[in-house]
Amino acid sequence: MGDMESAAGVPGVRLDLSSDPAAAAAGMERYWAAAPEAARAALRHDPGLARALASLMAGSEFLGEALVQNPEWLGWLDQERRRTGARAAEEWSAQLGAFTANLAAEQRTRGLIRFKRREYLRIALRDLEGRAGLAETTRELSDLADAELQQAYAWAWNDLAGEFGTPQGRTGAAEMVVIGLGKLGGGELNYSSDIDLMFAYSEDGTTRGGARSLSNHEFFTRLAQAVVRTVSAITGEGPAYRVDLRLRPGGREGEMAQPWAHMADYYQRRAREWELQMLLRARGCAGSRRLATRLLETVAERIYPPHPEAAVLAAGVRSAREAIREQLQRHRATGRRRGEVDVKLDAGGIREIEFLTQYLQRLYGGAEAWVRSGHTQQALQRLHDKGRIAGSEFQQLSSAYTLLRHVEHRLQLRVGQQTHSLPGAAAQRQALARSLRAVVPGWEAEGGAAMAAIKARMAEAHGIYQRYLGEKRESDAAGEEEAGHPAWLSGELSAHGRRQATRLRRSLASWPEAGDALRALPPAAAMRVVSALERSDWMAEALIRRPMLAQALAQEPPPPMPRDMTELRIWQQGQLLRLLAGEWEQRRPVAEGLRAYTDLAEAILAQGLEIAREGRAEAPRLAVLGLGRLGLGELDLLSDVDVVFVARESEREAATRLAAGWIQVLTAYTQAGTLYAVDTRLRPGGGEGELVQTPASLERYFRDHAGWWEGVSYLKARLVAGDREVGEQAIEALQAGLRQRFGGRQGGGELQNLRNRMEREGKPGKWGLKTVAGGYYDVDFAISQRLLEAGAPGFGAIGLAGWAQAAGQGLVSSSAAATLAQQVSLLRAADHALRVGTGKAGSSVPAAGVAVDNGWQWLERLQPAVPADQAPELVEEAKVRIRAIYQELL
Repeated sequence: MGDMESAAGVPGVRLDLSSDPAAAAAGMERYWAAAPEAARAALRHDPGLARALASLMAGSEFLGEALVQNPEWLGWLDQERRRTGARAAEEWSAQLGAFTANLAAEQRTRGLIRFKRREYLRIALRDLEGRAGLAETTRELSDLADAELQQAYAWAWNDLAGEFGTPQGRTGAAEMVVIGLGKLGGGELNYSSDIDLMFAYSEDGTTRGGARSLSNHEFFTRLAQAVVRTVSAITGEGPAYRVDLRLRPGGREGEMAQPWAHMADYYQRRAREWELQMLLRARGCAGSRRLATRLLETVAERIYPPHPEAAVLAAGVRSAREAIREQLQRHRATGRRRGEVDVKLDAGGIREIEFLTQYLQRLYGGAEAWVRSGHTQQALQRLHDKGRIAGSEFQQLSSAYTLLRHVEHRLQLRVGQQTHSLPGAAAQRQALARSLRAVVPGWEAEGGAAMAAIKARMAEAHGIYQRYLGEKRESDAAGEEEAGHPAWLSGELSAHGRRQATRLRRSLASWPEAGDALRALPPAAAMRVVSALERSDWMAEALIRRPMLAQALAQEPPPPMPRDMTELRIWQQGQLLRLLAGEWEQRRPVAEGLRAYTDLAEAILAQGLEIAREGRAEAPRLAVLGLGRLGLGELDLLSDVDVVFVARESEREAATRLAAGWIQVLTAYTQAGTLYAVDTRLRPGGGEGELVQTPASLERYFRDHAGWWEGVSYLKARLVAGDREVGEQAIEALQAGLRQRFGGRQGGGELQNLRNRMEREGKPGKWGLKTVAGGYYDVDFAISQRLLEAGAPGFGAIGLAGWAQAAGQGLVSSSAAATLAQQVSLLRAADHALRVGTGKAGSSVPAAGVAVDNGWQWLERLQPAVPADQAPELVEEAKVRIRAIYQELL
């Protein structure tokens, strides 16, 4: 291929499979003409890179043009696309600082613009390819804006302090915070959002230490002006961000920077309802973030009134919504806006879903702090968690919001402008519809049918908005019709059980078919539902969110495992309910129960791999190794799955794509939630290491580099899905590396230091069972150290208790082994029972309450020798006995 070749000749690229083949072809040709030979060579030899470039060109004209203007960025993008996750929050400042280092003052704005544009390439590529969910994309866009604001703040502070000194108050240095509102404040920024800001400083005073002095007010006003000027100045490439300051107290007429006490007084005494609603999504984005926290805590009771008046809150929302509707109508009438559907402002659009969510947060947030969140998706989930919104309504609103935000992103990526209108041209509609396939599970609609599907979701969302905030009705979820529920739901229950049954009846009002299904349940299954509501918050929440799951408790043969992502999640939840019901009725030992949950997980992991393979021309042999609780064979409710991917060197690149697809299958948020949280950080090199290892790379790493803590982790490695031959080779190579590095060495000092740090820095909560002294990490470390020093592979036994028993065959005394096995079995059972009873894990488990009591009763069911009323004391005693043996062994 010579200089006259075209991008169409790049091997491995099917432009017809992109969302917009014509745009992809045109963009690829433009890039090819501008690219240096090194970039062309990379595209020729790396089909994955060429496909990534085609995806960007098909999805975004303005980012495609950025690459044409900066063709050398392709090399950077090639490195970044191999990362498996988002950029960590702490990385942003370092990356931006390096990019803008040594810039002259007049070049600062351009530096921010170029950094933002380059980062957009990475963020958009992950989004367009479906490797990042909506929440991750909006979080990164928000983190990027925070970093640019912080950099602008630092530049401005240094310039002003160098001339005027530092501002002082009564108690020392004064400080200022840049407060983000709206989508920035909620951590949900889109690709072309304005950023809504206001500035608060700690106190009045004067500056000291400069050539001349200023009042704090003038210093901080100049500081705010400089920040805004730096991030919003117009250049040949546009601004970094458009800044809107109209939401500050006083609006356009208000002081640009205001003392926090003045702001607090304003919001406590004079703020209108819409201004208080606005603060739900306020947070510190740059400067002194603790000052923002102080302000918001001071006015929290105005934001979340302890005794809310629903009519007053509803009237405030309706007033703000009506103002938006009238403005939209005026703009359409005068030609400032097109007549196409606006996914943000029209009925059932993004704004209505946000307003409804915020209304419910203000209505219930005074009594239930859990529902307070600036993030719309998270707030909806929490409102549903607390039974403040019915299951079907939550699913419809969450599904609609996710779809509309993806549509918004696709529209804005196309031309780099702030637009929310569905396209009118057939070709643009088709491109939009096809672009949604990567991010919306099960999306197949095209063209006009896709537009109709989007409008239908909006109509559903508007119907729910009207039920809560329509002029004719101002009821909340507690006032929903409860007729038609099964009679047995009104049977004798405790107060806790009655509350859960009431929530289930409300949910049934939105699932008519589920009401029929529950009434048709056989008596035994009906009693299992009642028992679930009474004894297990985890089971109750699953049933309330999706009442049809009650059919799983009929104990009939389960249906075949589905391949659809949403249906697979529903199937998993049904199987977990079956396992828990059987566990209670049959008094299964905890080891047997955890093994059953692990078997279920492994079946789903294997199915997820098959789903991820669908539609791929390549078929790499990928093995998935389980670590942690998955590797031990004792996965529990709410456990992450710790995995390592392995493939042969020749298939490593294709296997990396397959592994990323597998992660997406398991973690993607659908109407039915997610399957498992996947953690790949234990791979060699951690978050920066290659996502897919080879047997040889594993052996080299563990022979030459691994630390003792990695040895402890990888002793548990076990094939849990994928290619058996590759997996077995990986395990053999891994064990060989472990023997060579650790066999015959003493690791007690290093491991004990690590264990001590875990004990100090852990967040155990009231019922700490893992990181605390005597927690099950003590057993893990003590047994693993002996194994590593002996050069022995991990045991074939199941669970920590099984490992402890096996260690009695020569690694530790038989009496110590028996004690460790018995006591760690109690800790595992207690941990499991608390998860079942409370629906929470680790430090999230409450200190006391009915749900905790239910957990101890569940523990007694699994271990009759542990009466519920003595369980806390016996658990503490177990930790004492474990710690004593740990200290002897380590």
